[in-house]
Amino acid sequence: MNAARGRPSGVAGLKRGLAAGVPADARVQPATELPADTPRRPRPEKPVRFTLDLDRAHHQFLKEYAVQAEARGAAEVMRALLDELRDDPELAARVRTRIWQH
Repeated sequence: MNAARGRPSGVAGLKRGLAAGVPADARVQPATELPADTPRRPRPEKPVRFTLDLDRAHHQFLKEYAVQAEARGAAEVMRALLDELRDDPELAARVRTRIWQH
């Protein structure tokens, strides 16, 4: 009985099914283990969430730009901007100057 919900659990039915016998061809076969030296595929890197607070004008510009650029969303635009900032020293210098002006 599932005490939390006040109804029977499936365990009793499973036990009855096992007691009645299951044909050999219907039994679930155990998973075969891979040899210890078998390389596993690496898991994809888990993205890190970053929150950006924008005033309405910046937010509207970003959304409209993403639509015009046919981006999958504002986050794709921001990732592209970060790549450009990393790869372009002149852009990085202009951004640094703008930051220092504020």
